[in-house]
Amino acid sequence: MSTLKVYLGKDLAKATGMATIAITLVITVFAVIEPLREEGMSGVQALSFFGYIMPVMFSLTLPIAALFAATIVYGRFSRDNELMACRASGIPPLSLLAPAIWLGIIVSVITLVLGLYVAPKLMFISEASIKKNLQQIVYYRLKKKRYFDFSKRIFHADRVNPRNEWLDGVVGVDYSDPDDVKCMVAPSAKLEFNKRPNGEMYVEFYPTNPTLLSQSGRDIGTADALRLRRGDLPSMKDEPKFYDWTRLRRTLANPENCPAVNREIVKIKRRMCIHDFYEDVIRRIKKDGKYDSLKEFKRSGAEDERERIVIEASQASLHKGTEVRLRTSTDHLDSTGPSTPSFQRNAVLVSQYSGKTFKRRLWAKNVYIRGDWDKIRSVALITVVLNDVTVLGAGEQAENAQRRGQCDITSLVIPDEIVARSERITPEELFKNPSDYTNSPQVLKMIEGVHESIIPRLKSKICAEMHQRLAYGISCLLMVMLGAALGLLFRGGEALVAFAISAGPASAVIVIMLMGKQLISNPGVPEIYGIVIIWGGIVVMVGATAYIYAVTMRR
Repeated sequence: MSTLKVYLGKDLAKATGMATIAITLVITVFAVIEPLREEGMSGVQALSFFGYIMPVMFSLTLPIAALFAATIVYGRFSRDNELMACRASGIPPLSLLAPAIWLGIIVSVITLVLGLYVAPKLMFISEASIKKNLQQIVYYRLKKKRYFDFSKRIFHADRVNPRNEWLDGVVGVDYSDPDDVKCMVAPSAKLEFNKRPNGEMYVEFYPTNPTLLSQSGRDIGTADALRLRRGDLPSMKDEPKFYDWTRLRRTLANPENCPAVNREIVKIKRRMCIHDFYEDVIRRIKKDGKYDSLKEFKRSGAEDERERIVIEASQASLHKGTEVRLRTSTDHLDSTGPSTPSFQRNAVLVSQYSGKTFKRRLWAKNVYIRGDWDKIRSVALITVVLNDVTVLGAGEQAENAQRRGQCDITSLVIPDEIVARSERITPEELFKNPSDYTNSPQVLKMIEGVHESIIPRLKSKICAEMHQRLAYGISCLLMVMLGAALGLLFRGGEALVAFAISAGPASAVIVIMLMGKQLISNPGVPEIYGIVIIWGGIVVMVGATAYIYAVTMRR
């Protein structure tokens, strides 16, 4: 009897190994490697990625291969009348299925270890191997598909010259704001790839003589044009399907520590910092009629060499919640008189200095102060937009003043004390009592969105991932046991017959897992529905296996 079990065990191991290798190679090459090669991966890079992705695919294909092996081995055992000989010798069919049961246990353990711990870590390593030559992939896509998309931006080029990093026939579209899509057209552009201190890559492209268009019809200032020229390169999404089991449990217990939630918290704190700056401007303008804390962004150089501006106005208000509008009322005549030039009357005054040296004065009917976060320089930058402007340089007479429709003063930074105040707030404090730190409706709405949308959706994805991985690992044992029993019953000794028999349990498991995972991940459906489908399917498989082993095999 032991000799017979060893014989069956060897056949099972050999068939499982061959089937696993064949299925894994086919799926990996056609489902993963070939699409990546189409994106421009080099041969060495593809081989490196292949080494990382194989164990990941192995965790998916091993159960299917074991099911097929059990079906064909036991089907051949039955078709060759070896089962009849064993029954004539008094050997019960159930005892012959012991090797299949052990194979199912081993496959379940391997699948659980790979799916819970090994595969997620290898996915992150494989991403790093791809990014080593990401520049080549970008140029390849521009040459083959004529466009590249990233961070809600599309970049097109008619011709690409990777040697000197120049592009011809350039069109850039920024649709990050669906209500105000921006477009840039240029005859050529310089493309540069750089890394931040944390290792993340970003791309900068500098167009020559660009024409800038806006869906809203308003003029695009220098700051907006700059945002059109830069963007992050695509990265693997920080999704729960790439988390190992330990990280899944830790994130479920403390979702605020998840990178996806942290990114939202960082965005909220940045927006809150800009709103605090707006309030500071409004408060000081209303109190003193002056704001003198805006300085030029500068990473190096002497502090007294930085450019700065002083704004004088009598009225300041928050405009549309996204900018500060400054004006001077008709009764604000402290610095005006009968001999005052007309362009100085009822106008906001902006004085510009280089260190302590006065450069020029600008009078404008309307002044808008806009804040935005610069991803490249990791700093909140302020743009002062002046409409209907009169410019008078240092030492010039009033009759030499120049008139302009619009003038932008860019690359100004929020005062350090305002930035430091927002950075001292911890995520826990911000989530617990947000109204204690800000009165901005926009910021409060963002915090509410994290609580009501992002965190519940994240928890649903984690819950779906945990149930799916556990259920899939357990189903491996049931699939192998069913495959062996069905092989004996239907004499599935031929490859085609064995494939047809094993397709039933495999398809049922895959459909159940995908359907249950989708329902759990769907925020509009109660999680219990998906959980019932996943584990209900496992219970049905347990019942079917028990019935076949307890009733049918005894006959």
